Amino acid sequence: MRESNVGIPIVDCKHVVHYEPANKQEGRVVGFLIEIFWALLMVGVPIGVFTLALVWWALQGGHFKESSDVDALKREIKAMSKGSKKGSKKKTRAEKKEDSRKLHPLQRKWAKFGGGFYGIVAFFTYIVVEVLEIISMIMNFGGFFDFLKQLNFDVIVEMFVQALMNFITAMAWPAYWINRIDTDQVWIWFVMAYAGYWAGLKLAQTLIQRRSQVVT
Repeated sequence: MRESNVGIPIVDCKHVVHYEPANKQEGRVVGFLIEIFWALLMVGVPIGVFTLALVWWALQGGHFKESSDVDALKREIKAMSKGSKKGSKKKTRAEKKEDSRKLHPLQRKWAKFGGGFYGIVAFFTYIVVEVLEIISMIMNFGGFFDFLKQLNFDVIVEMFVQALMNFITAMAWPAYWINRIDTDQVWIWFVMAYAGYWAGLKLAQTLIQRRSQVVT
């Protein structure tokens, strides 16, 4: 076997050159799979559970039709949001009160954020930001009981203003989450979020349909 000037067989050198790219390729695949796993765990599952709870609640209350078509349900959700925004201007005070009785406050808040995937993620983001904000405020006051002792008009006004700011942050949720996801593959996280949303819709429909079959 002929050897190179440094005493390393030429065959061995060729083997090393072909082996290192294989390891890099395997590393990329493993990293890609790990990214999918964390995106599914941190975003896909929470969005899926949140969507399931909201849609199942609305279906059970009779606000949407019990259709097996996911696209039809998406259109109903969007129609609910548009109806709450446009129709509220034309309705009388009595009609508005009647509508408010039909919808839970959380469902009315959901309608304000808009229907579909964007609206549900915006509502989810709003809840996350609000909870983190409340926890931070209580900790800054030294605890829950200290917070209650120091609660006054100025604190209430500050909370109200902060709630408005959080609403704006939630409406611009893509920018909010991009700044908090430390990754170069943000698109994976958005895909997993949409997959969770779609799975939540489908599971909510399935549960309602099974319940209807049992009742009949």
